[in-house]
Amino acid sequence: MSTHESAKVRKMRMPDLEQVLNIEREVFFSSWSRAFFQDEIDSVSSIQLVVEVHGDIAGYICAKIFSDEVHITNIAVVPGMRRQKLGSMLLSRCIDKGLELGAKWFILEVRESNTVAKEFYRRFGFRELGIRIGYYEDTGESAVLMAWGRTDECKSDRTIPVFEEPNTKDCS
Repeated sequence: MSTHESAKVRKMRMPDLEQVLNIEREVFFSSWSRAFFQDEIDSVSSIQLVVEVHGDIAGYICAKIFSDEVHITNIAVVPGMRRQKLGSMLLSRCIDKGLELGAKWFILEVRESNTVAKEFYRRFGFRELGIRIGYYEDTGESAVLMAWGRTDECKSDRTIPVFEEPNTKDCS
């Protein structure tokens, strides 16, 4: 049986935090705190999911719900378990949950240098909307803002912060 066939996506719970924090520290330059995850688990305006394989947490996804928008804030899979459809399972379930809650669109930021992640999101239909200059405080790197869904149907009165259009011109 393959890894993704034995994997189970479920809601994140407090007992998962130690494993989630270990993944967080292994995957990200700058990691979220235990308190942050605890607050998100308790929040009714959050989607917090883990993927479990043989009793161990192999990845997680975090998202915030704002009216008809879901902002995907974090997704991570244990490096040794990547390319086994676990990230796809997490993102698919997060999108399903958001749609169940009335979301019309989903947004996220991804490091400009993270070509693997950008391609992953493109396979799900996310498209690049622009660049958030200096978004990542740890390195000053810019983020690519990506979105999926029916942005023309949004009823939210929230606005996306200012961003620059992607540079599509040949600069050589």
